[in-house]
Amino acid sequence: MARGWAAVLDECLAALGKGERLEDCLARYPNYAEELRIYLTMAQRLTQIPHHQPRASAQAATWQRFRARADDMRLGRRPRLSLNVGWMRPLAIAAVLVLAVLVAAGGTAYAAQDALPSSPLYRVKLATEDVRVWFTFDDGAKAELLLDQSNERTDEVMEMLQRGKSIPGNVLTALRDRNARAVRILQDNPDELRLLTRAREQSADQEDLLLALWGDISESARDEYAEVVATLHNAQLRTSGIPGSIRPGDLAAGVINITGAAEPAGEGVWLLSGVEVHFDLRTLGGVELEPGQAVSVIAARDAEGRLLALDVTATDRGQPEQGYVVSGAVEVVGEDEVVIAGHRIAITERTLLKLRLQLGQQVEIKVEQVDGQAIASSVEGPAGDIEEGTPPLLAYEGIIEGEVSTEEVTNTWVVGGQEFTVTPSTEIDARSGALVEGARARVEAVAEDGEAIAKRVVILSDDPGEDVIRVEGVLEEGDNEIWTISGIEVKAPDDTETPEIGSLVTLEGHRVDKRLIADKLFTTYDPGNRGLALLRGSIGLIEEGGRWQVGLVPVGIPDETVVIGEPQVGSQVFIWGSRDDEGALEAVFVSVIGGTPPPPPEPEEE
Repeated sequence: MARGWAAVLDECLAALGKGERLEDCLARYPNYAEELRIYLTMAQRLTQIPHHQPRASAQAATWQRFRARADDMRLGRRPRLSLNVGWMRPLAIAAVLVLAVLVAAGGTAYAAQDALPSSPLYRVKLATEDVRVWFTFDDGAKAELLLDQSNERTDEVMEMLQRGKSIPGNVLTALRDRNARAVRILQDNPDELRLLTRAREQSADQEDLLLALWGDISESARDEYAEVVATLHNAQLRTSGIPGSIRPGDLAAGVINITGAAEPAGEGVWLLSGVEVHFDLRTLGGVELEPGQAVSVIAARDAEGRLLALDVTATDRGQPEQGYVVSGAVEVVGEDEVVIAGHRIAITERTLLKLRLQLGQQVEIKVEQVDGQAIASSVEGPAGDIEEGTPPLLAYEGIIEGEVSTEEVTNTWVVGGQEFTVTPSTEIDARSGALVEGARARVEAVAEDGEAIAKRVVILSDDPGEDVIRVEGVLEEGDNEIWTISGIEVKAPDDTETPEIGSLVTLEGHRVDKRLIADKLFTTYDPGNRGLALLRGSIGLIEEGGRWQVGLVPVGIPDETVVIGEPQVGSQVFIWGSRDDEGALEAVFVSVIGGTPPPPPEPEEE
């Protein structure tokens, strides 16, 4: 039978008093680790407070009163009634001080209600929240209040993001504390089904948010980040009745997002397109893995680089993807929508909005289809110093050179002779081949401080085929000799005029002594006043007359469009397009990344 919280706390307090290490106590009770850390750390600090020695005069007076009372009892005398309330004096003084502080600080506490984690008043805000919890005596009401406060921390994180600020550790610590206390109360009150469901769903949403924000967490807050993600993950396990828990050390080196085919490699270990990932009861998602199954996994790295799957989602190879990405300049900003390249996308309270939207701003929006409507799941701006009106992404295709590692937080991969920095935010799509040396890969990247930061890596094939490098990007500067395309230097094609700065450039080339030389120019395009947008997704429909459907976006494919590859329904495509005279999106250049043939039609009934 599981030990109760109070008994566990008492045992650990006694163990600490005998000299046991805090970490040993936490390891003995992993299911209570987050809450125990809070209380045991406080207990350790209290023991360090110097012992108070009473004044000699006060001790003498007390002993004198004791002896007098003893003499009265021995001689049978009735003690005189005393109204001496001196013993209450410390309490009275404390009460007066608290009242004075509350009255004096009333304006400060009120002003602190809107304070963000970067404000000096944020501590006051948290303190006033704690007071509300202390004076809430019903367990259910207290748990709900703590969940509300945890949700307030999420709003603060979003506000910091939109202001372009990194996430500090104090808001993460506060989120973890509120969540852990609420879940502990609900564990002792299993009849609170509504609150248990809310705690589980809210923890899942908060974990999803934080897993997407590794790059936005300040360096000094990485330990708090690991603590809070572990707490949120464990909250889902506990409120679902699943045994086990993850530790902050399991997330010490960040997370990785990878999609690919799973193959068994041992007890609880699967190879995901060549990457070893551990699965156990702590993996959420409810997917029963089968050999060859295509899945999308968010995995945590521990300090040794070992990957533990936090969440797994099955992907259907037989159907086109429902999600897609649109990049370009903001044309319209509404109260709850944004328009890019004529495509209207709804912004909801669940949208991960990493900036404040403004007209003309360059953004990348991940879009989901919900009941036939385009809903933004995330909105972010380009990394690096990108000029207004210039699409930020570079697409670079080549062969992976050297060993590919996923063990470190940040890795450097070489593709087609070009170094790319792979971070925890980099998405890895390895459904079409293994993530190994010699595979052909396509990298979507941005230039930042002289580095090419990979946003997405797509494995095209295990068979590299011809060693050709393809580059798609925007001309940032150049002359008749050297062009800089989205941060990559290229020797210009022979006898070719330099396009206007800001033009789309697509070409093929090869490397000689680390120098990229362009052999063939596919197309250049000056967006002019009509803008240039990027669209990445899967073809859902190919109509006669040169029109495709990618996600919810209709795209015109005129005869002059350069199309690389063989498009079919289910193919992943990378489309550069511009608005035509009627406002519709018209493709300028299309790269077909790969395709999955649609499932065969069911036989007609006779």
